[in-house]
Amino acid sequence: MATVREQAAKTAAAEAMSLCFNAYWRQQAGDQPAALALFARAVELAPDDPNILTTAGDALRFTGQLDGALALLDRAIAVDPSMVAAWFGRALALDASGRTEDARAGYAKVAELSPATAPGFAGLAAMEFLLGEVDAARDHAAHALALAPGDAMTVMTVARCDMADGRHAAAAERLRGFIRQTGVTANDAIVALGLLGDAFDAMGRTDAAFDAYSRANARFVESHGGHDAAARHEVEAIDAAVARLAPGALAGPAPAVAGEAARHIFLLGYPRSGTTLTEQVLATVPGVTTLEETPTLAASTGYLAPGGIAALARLSADEAAALRADYWARVAAAGIDVAGSTFVDMDPFKAPALPLIARLFPDAKVVIVQRDARDVVWSCFRRSFVYSPVTIEFTTLPRVAQHYGAVMRLIRRCLDTLPLDAHVLNYEDLVHDFDGATQALCDFAGLPWSPGLRDFARTASARPVKTASVHQVRRPLFDGSGQWRKYAAQLEPVMPVLAEWVAA
Repeated sequence: MATVREQAAKTAAAEAMSLCFNAYWRQQAGDQPAALALFARAVELAPDDPNILTTAGDALRFTGQLDGALALLDRAIAVDPSMVAAWFGRALALDASGRTEDARAGYAKVAELSPATAPGFAGLAAMEFLLGEVDAARDHAAHALALAPGDAMTVMTVARCDMADGRHAAAAERLRGFIRQTGVTANDAIVALGLLGDAFDAMGRTDAAFDAYSRANARFVESHGGHDAAARHEVEAIDAAVARLAPGALAGPAPAVAGEAARHIFLLGYPRSGTTLTEQVLATVPGVTTLEETPTLAASTGYLAPGGIAALARLSADEAAALRADYWARVAAAGIDVAGSTFVDMDPFKAPALPLIARLFPDAKVVIVQRDARDVVWSCFRRSFVYSPVTIEFTTLPRVAQHYGAVMRLIRRCLDTLPLDAHVLNYEDLVHDFDGATQALCDFAGLPWSPGLRDFARTASARPVKTASVHQVRRPLFDGSGQWRKYAAQLEPVMPVLAEWVAA
């Protein structure tokens, strides 16, 4: 006869499974917040159940919460080291984090545990391609396709190999055949359509490329519950609040706290403006440590809500110090040791947080990377991103243009009115006059310049890069300017929105 404790455990496990079932359907319906809340409750009820830990970890991965996903998946593996699904989810999360070498090792573990199935070999093929080993990628892909001819990851890796070899028409045909199959998941369709757009783009078939990118974005929106304008409205509200501040309102004291870096730089801009390239260049300087797109200011973001900017101006020195301490604790929790270093917090999504930076980090330097607005908007539209309220804005040209304009207006107002020690770096200057642009950047940042900065691609190849720019920064200096020109006709309807930024 079961004890009371055993019966309670069985009841909790049954309730946890029911919650996971309901969470899955919420997720399929696009209600990600509700799904994540249900998964979190299931983990509370069954904290040692590897199936529930894996399912919840995969849900976090799907919404871009990669650190949380890895934590749950590691817990699942600790309970059951032979659980293939947990190892595979972990490899996928490492892959999404830009930790390519670690992800390759994870996929190898999946192949070891389950040699008769395709996922491990498919993952290995994808990672070999990212690491530039196209022949090895094809070998692993052939093994995966022999086991599962329609495996999505493998089909797309082979298409990437075809494009790397200049066989764009073959890649397009392969991708179209995959997309026409029944049962293709929304996420796989989104990736395949984006790759199809790239194949058509390489062939000069701009109308077909634009159609493929548009279809990928429509599926992305559908899979995440539709559009809203919350992200743009938040930026506009912050802009209006900064405009109402009295001169010097955010110039209050912010005492130093334990664990701070010797020098502190915020590297901001707008996604696809060149922030990742700039980060990799700075990471080449001895004594510089960097961190990509991490929510280091999470404890302070309430001050960006309605009424928050005014409250930010009223912070006491102790309150400001507490928020600074939380920031540095989050940096440390991300595995970054800043002792004695120059620390670069690179995150183009943090541009709306400039009021926080002005108030909490008056001693920090701010680098704003700018690029031709047409290239930025086009690149955001055509590239795949992990879901967030901001990236959902990138799914139509009018939406991304409006959001871009709102962020750029906020940046301009903050630079004009707030106590920020800032430097504006133009992407076009960086790629056309690398030495001159980087010398000016290093002078501003108080860093030594050397010709070794030109070797940033080798630095990038040895470091995890989780942004959409990973391929560009892992090769010699790539001039991405002017890519919008082929799509001038498609961009024409949003030019009235972008005109002032193009002129600037």
